[in-house]
Amino acid sequence: MNEEEARNNAIKETNYCYTLNIVWSGEERNSICLERIYTKGHQQEEIRLAWWNNGRLMKRPADIDAVDWVCLFREALNAGVFNEAEQLGMIKALLDD
Repeated sequence: MNEEEARNNAIKETNYCYTLNIVWSGEERNSICLERIYTKGHQQEEIRLAWWNNGRLMKRPADIDAVDWVCLFREALNAGVFNEAEQLGMIKALLDD
């Protein structure tokens, strides 16, 4: 994906990136989320685990317990945050010795 495609597919844009897909662990913009972003500086797609508090992105670690992580991860898979190649890579990593 190039920057023009990211801009056209973005659900949100900031100075840093285009947000392409996002799922929330709780209340939108007031919980932890998994995002697929396209970073403007690196010119690449990335996955970001972020913590939002009262509508503001927090620049501190996003702590989430294992049960909630699994639920968020499952929701991210279902919502298309991870592309097909990434999903296949995850399956391969889980099955490899």
